[in-house]
Amino acid sequence: MIEFGGYTFDHPLVAASCPLTESVYRLKCCRDAGFSAAILKSGTDYSRKTVPYGRKVIYTDNGYFADSSFEREILTIDEALALYKEANGSDTGMRIIPSVAIASLREEDWYEMCVKFQEEGAGLIQLDFFYLGSHLCDEHIYQSVYRSLCSLNHRLSATLMPKLNIRLAPQNICQVLAQSGTKCVSLLDSIRKVPPSEYQMHNETTSYFGSDQLPITLEYLKTAVKCGLKVCAGGGVNSAEDVNLLRREGADLVQVASYILKNGFHSVSNLIPEAHHNSISSIYHHTWCDVEEGFPCEKCGACAC
Repeated sequence: MIEFGGYTFDHPLVAASCPLTESVYRLKCCRDAGFSAAILKSGTDYSRKTVPYGRKVIYTDNGYFADSSFEREILTIDEALALYKEANGSDTGMRIIPSVAIASLREEDWYEMCVKFQEEGAGLIQLDFFYLGSHLCDEHIYQSVYRSLCSLNHRLSATLMPKLNIRLAPQNICQVLAQSGTKCVSLLDSIRKVPPSEYQMHNETTSYFGSDQLPITLEYLKTAVKCGLKVCAGGGVNSAEDVNLLRREGADLVQVASYILKNGFHSVSNLIPEAHHNSISSIYHHTWCDVEEGFPCEKCGACAC
């Protein structure tokens, strides 16, 4: 049993915030596959003003590029709350951890969204720093993060778990988290990487996922552990050996996305023997979407459709 963020987990494997965790149907698949917890797709307070373009996925030898518009990838706050409530009410058998994202460091914006999930019973909330954008270039970024987290930790009863952006220097940000009273941290988000031109993807909305992430994750993990933080680590996990490596280096929990998206829900058991899964039906093979539930296929290239 693992104690983390006020919760108890049966084992360390967590489904990261990704397409696996953006619908109740796929969350149930995660449960059946044996995950101990799932971090929901991030939500933020905005309204879709345009029709978003869908996902496009291209696999490479050691990972994949995924392109998707903000409006397609990020849930509205109402969608995120509805997903959280339905997932909690459907008895998934997993810990459900909501995730919120804001493109600013204004404390009140983060507070207003966090308190909505807290009122619904959330005891652990991920703060997704991936979309901070131009704020990451501000010379006062670490002071701003420190002030906001100090106040949020004081005002909220839920445990906050920032999800770090790789543009935040490991030593600086981990020290800020520890000094602000933050106890938990989520590592690490995807890598912004310009795809080859022949892939015909949008440079500004394409991310890379794969084994190249693991050394970066390890760097942040080692720093976070030295700063006394509890760590939910992930990024580049591709084998049981990778899970064990992160655990040996001090990770309390290990989050996984890419490996399962590519290899299927049944592959959870390849990563950790403690993940006792239910019988996985043959219909559980579309990890990227809910085609099985009657939703239209986006022809994203991620599977054989």
